Amino acid sequence: MNALRLRHTLAGLAVATVFFFCGCSSAGWPAFRHDGRRTAAQLKKSPLSNPKKVKNLECMWRFPEKGAPDLPEGFRASPVVYKGRVFIGNGNGYFYALKARTGRRLWQYPSEACRRQGKCRPLTSKLNCNVSSLGIASSATIAKVRGIDAVIFAAPDPCLGTGLGEGRLFALDIRTGKEIWKSPVIARLTGCTENCPLEFHENLGHSSPLVLGDKVYVGVSDHCDNPVQQGRVVAVDLATGCIASGFSYCSTGACGDGTRGGGVWSPPAGLNESIYITTGNTRIRCEDAEPKPNRGLSLLRLDAASGTVAWQFQPILFEVDNDSDWSAAPTVMSTRCGQVIISTQKDGWTHALNADGTRRWSFPPRRVLPFKCCDGTSHGDSRYMRSGAVWGDVYVTMNGSLGRLASERAGYQSLHAFNVCESDPKKLLRWMVDVPGTSLCRHEDGPEQCLGNPTITRGIVYVGTDKGHLVAIADPTFTPKGRWRWRCANPLVPNENCTRMGSYLVPEPEILKDVELTGSMAYTEPALVNGKIYVSTADESNGKNRGYVYMLQPGKRKRNRCDLPPPS
Repeated sequence: MNALRLRHTLAGLAVATVFFFCGCSSAGWPAFRHDGRRTAAQLKKSPLSNPKKVKNLECMWRFPEKGAPDLPEGFRASPVVYKGRVFIGNGNGYFYALKARTGRRLWQYPSEACRRQGKCRPLTSKLNCNVSSLGIASSATIAKVRGIDAVIFAAPDPCLGTGLGEGRLFALDIRTGKEIWKSPVIARLTGCTENCPLEFHENLGHSSPLVLGDKVYVGVSDHCDNPVQQGRVVAVDLATGCIASGFSYCSTGACGDGTRGGGVWSPPAGLNESIYITTGNTRIRCEDAEPKPNRGLSLLRLDAASGTVAWQFQPILFEVDNDSDWSAAPTVMSTRCGQVIISTQKDGWTHALNADGTRRWSFPPRRVLPFKCCDGTSHGDSRYMRSGAVWGDVYVTMNGSLGRLASERAGYQSLHAFNVCESDPKKLLRWMVDVPGTSLCRHEDGPEQCLGNPTITRGIVYVGTDKGHLVAIADPTFTPKGRWRWRCANPLVPNENCTRMGSYLVPEPEILKDVELTGSMAYTEPALVNGKIYVSTADESNGKNRGYVYMLQPGKRKRNRCDLPPPS
C-alpha cells in the first residue's frame, strides 16, 4: 500500500511543470523568492539539479573575504543576482554590488567618498528593536527604469524628513550605484518613544518591493509593535519614484483614521492586474474593539490599479487572535488544477486558495474555518514565518505538522512538501524531513524558527538553518530506493505506532549535502543561478555581530565546511 501511495503522489509531475509562466524561467535570481509570484523556483537545468553533483557542493568565495575586516552587522536581506552581479543590503546601512564570479566589491551605496565628505550617512534607523529595523533588511529587486537596468530596495534614510530613519525606496543604476531616483517618505518615523500612540513608528522591514507593470509596491508594518501601526501597501511610479496616485490600501478603517493593525510584514506578490498580500494582527489588547473593516490576519487579493480588495481570506477571528501575524509571503502557483494562492500563517497552518479566494485545503487538515474560541486550537506568536517554494504542483514550506495541536514546536525543524492538487488529505502530504544543523530555536520571547526560506530547482530543495548549515534535499523521485525512507506523518508519533495512532506513513527524502557556513541563515534564502548558490548570513556568536555572503557550487571535493583559504 505504501508503494502504491508513493507512486500516486509522484504521478503527474512532468505534466504539471508546463503550467509555469515563462516569467519564472530566468537564469538569474532577480527578486526575493526569484520572481513576482514569489515561487522561489529556478527552472533552468544546472549542476544544482543533479543529485550526484550536489554531493560535491563546496564554497568558492566569501564576502568580506577571509583576512579582510568584517562588516559591523549581519545580513538579514537575501542576495539577488543579475547579469553577473550580486546585490544585497546589510544591517550596517550599506548596499553592496559584488562580482558574482569572485565576490569582489564593485560599488557600495552610500559610497565611502560621500560618507567621508559628510554628504551622506548609512541607511539606518534610530529605532532599532528587532532585525527588521536594522539597516537594510529588505531584499532588492531588478527592473528597467527609463531604459536603465536598476536595482530597487527599501531602507530607512536618516537624511529624510525627521532624520530618525523614515523609510523610502531607492532605485540605483546596477553598473555604477548612481541614484536614479529616491521616493518620498513611505514609512513614517516621527519619534522613538516606546508605545507612544502620538508618534508614527512605521517600518518597511522585510517587505521586499514588487515591480508589476509601471509601479513598484511595498508593504508597511511597524517597529516591534511599539505601538502597532496601521498596515498599508504603497505604490510608487516605476519611472520617477513618486507616490502613485489612485492606489490606496489600508488594513483597518479608512487610511489615516487612527485605527491600528494589519501590518504588511511580507513582500507582496503579483500577477497580471492583481496584488496578493498577507497581513498581521489587529487585536492588540483584550479590551480593544474590532476595527471596521478588519483586513488583519488575512490573505488578500488587491486590484493593482486601485488597491481595492477583490477578496479576503481570514481564518482566525478577531476574538481568538493572540498575535498570530501572517508573516510569510503569498505564493501564486500555476498548476494543473488551476491558479492556487498559498501561504503559511504564523500559527503553523498552511492555506491553499483557488483563484476566486475560496479555500482549497488547509494543513494541518481543518474542515471548518474560521477558527473559533474553545475549539481546541491556539493562534499566537508561534513563529512559522518563512515562505514556501514551488516545483510544478508541489509546494515546500515550514509547517506546524500533524503534531501541531499537541505541540507548537512540532514542525520547527522540518520541511513539508505538499501535492497541491490532491483532494485526499492522506495524499496531500508528499514528504516530510527533519533538517539537520538546527538549534533549539529560542529567542527572548519564546520559540523562534530554525529554518530560513527554502528555494528549489527541478526537485532539489535548498534551505539554510539558524546554526549556519546550508542543506540540499532531493525529492524522492530523484534518488534510488534505500536512500529515502518512510516516516510517520505526525512527527510526534514513532513509526511503529503510526497507523495505530490514526496517522499514516510518508516518504522522508535523502539529505544530499550539509555544508556548514559561518552565521545564521534563519532570515535569508539561497539564490540559485547558473549552477551556483549565493547565500547571506548573520553571525552573532562570540560577542561579535557580523555577516557574510557566500558563493557555492559543485566541485571536486566533498568538504562539509566553508574553510576558505586566505586571499592570495
